Amino acid sequence: NINKYIFKRNLLFIFDNILGKWYNKNMGNVKISVLNDDRCFNDLFKHCHGLSLFVETEHAKVLFDVGQDDSYFHNAKTLGLNLDEAKCLVLSHGHYDHSDGLVYLKEGSKIICHPNCTIWRRAKKTGKYNGLPYSKEDFTSRFDVTFSKEPVKISEDIYFLGQIERKTDFECKEFPSTIEDGSDDIALDDTGIAIKTSRGLIVISGCGHSGICNTVEQARKVTGCKEVLAVLGGFHLKTINNQVEKTIEYFEKIKVKELYLGHCTSDEVCDYFKQKLN
Repeated sequence: NINKYIFKRNLLFIFDNILGKWYNKNMGNVKISVLNDDRCFNDLFKHCHGLSLFVETEHAKVLFDVGQDDSYFHNAKTLGLNLDEAKCLVLSHGHYDHSDGLVYLKEGSKIICHPNCTIWRRAKKTGKYNGLPYSKEDFTSRFDVTFSKEPVKISEDIYFLGQIERKTDFECKEFPSTIEDGSDDIALDDTGIAIKTSRGLIVISGCGHSGICNTVEQARKVTGCKEVLAVLGGFHLKTINNQVEKTIEYFEKIKVKELYLGHCTSDEVCDYFKQKLN
């Protein structure tokens, strides 16, 4: 049973004070603080369209995405978090709402991402450039970047998932951007991280362009752990359709215990998940 469902309240509070403490109590000191999400109802925090998380385990601290402005930086200070303690930043992919915050990141910071993070992109909806705020040359000269299509073991319990195998027949049907030649940006760089705990995996997705079910399957394959405790982040589900139905069926099949929908997942879809699964 999925016995937690959260999306319409301030995720900064929810993840840091509910999810974080729950994990600390039951899973050996894992804490996830949301530094930015689309939804925020607490004036203490800044927020923008985008995502940024700070992951703390027994073995490492990792920054996951940086949103599109300085919200993550401001909110980390508000929460008393020191981003300099992060072993690395993992970029889930190169879209602006996950990477423009790089301009506020300390020079020389270690970054792990897919090689395609640096490709040129344009949003279909606005016609504006929506890739990294740096050219590949400037990006690699400013930061200590590791590009990898393959999974990377960041610590004893945190894994960069690498390029996601796209196996389902109901995901990866629509993409919000084009590349320089005008063809669809299929976002091969879209990836996530997995955290191994004594009670199963925590899978974190930035946007889910590779398909959230594909992402979870990649996490299970990379870590060798089949039980999934929690899935959180952006699922990129906008309307109730066949993909949403199949995604819910998948989560029921693998018996995931917790779901935390955020960022690019619509309120309509979140409500439907609650209706079907809670």
